[in-house]
Parts: sequence; structure tokens; C-alpha cells
Amino acid sequence: MDKGWKFEDNSKKIKKHLGTVSEEAMEAAALMIEAQAKALAPVGKSGELRDKIDHVVKNVDGVVIGQVGSPLDYAPYVEYGTGEFAENGAGRKGGWSYQDPSGEWFFTWGNEPQPFLRPAFRRNKKKIEEVIGGKFKASFKGK
Repeated sequence: MDKGWKFEDNSKKIKKHLGTVSEEAMEAAALMIEAQAKALAPVGKSGELRDKIDHVVKNVDGVVIGQVGSPLDYAPYVEYGTGEFAENGAGRKGGWSYQDPSGEWFFTWGNEPQPFLRPAFRRNKKKIEEVIGGKFKASFKGK
């Protein structure tokens, strides 16, 4: 009952193609989130927080595969707030004093959250789903 059919294992080729498409899709998604986060980030005198928002994607075994954020130490404090105002009651209570580099003393209860990363993702979620789905659909159409 041999009909002349021959099994051909294309799994390695498909896995490689899947990886490439995944990287392209994640790059597109990360760029969308990065742009939105920069637009939402509070801008102080220097604009440093906004300017230091970046993305990483990687893979082909450099792993990561999609991340948007800021390397600045204070970025999480801006995102989640501090002291009495921190999200979920996670901040220091009762206020505190601190001295700035010029020697002047200040008292604070903390700062309210100014989220910019999470809303950047949420506002683009549907578009990200469309872009990722579209990349896979276009890439595997007819293959």
C-alpha cells in the first residue's frame, strides 16, 4: 500500500522560523510600549527618566525576549509611589526628613505614584495582540 509518500521532518526549520517571527513580533510590541511609556513618563527638569526608558528583546539564545523599562534606581519609586502614598500601603509611614546635597533639610510624606510603564502596556494590549498575531499569520500563511 505504499503510495510513494515520504515523511520529511521539518521541525527544526519550523522551530527556527518560529523563533525569528517571535523576535520580530516582540521587537514590534516592545517599541510600541517604549514609545507610550516615554509619552507617559513624568518629565522633571532634566527629562532623564523619559530619556532612559528603553527596551531589550534578544534571543537566538541570548534569551530575555521582551522587556521595557528604565535602568534608573528611582524609576520604580516613580511608578509605584513612596511613603504614605505608595501603592498597596507598601511605603514608609509617618514621613521622614532628608538633607539634599546642598545641605538643605526637607520633610516629606512621600510621593504619589506616577505610573508610566504599566499603563503603556495596558493602553497598547489590543494592538500588541494584533501585531503579534499578524506577524505569525503572515509568516506561516501557506507554509
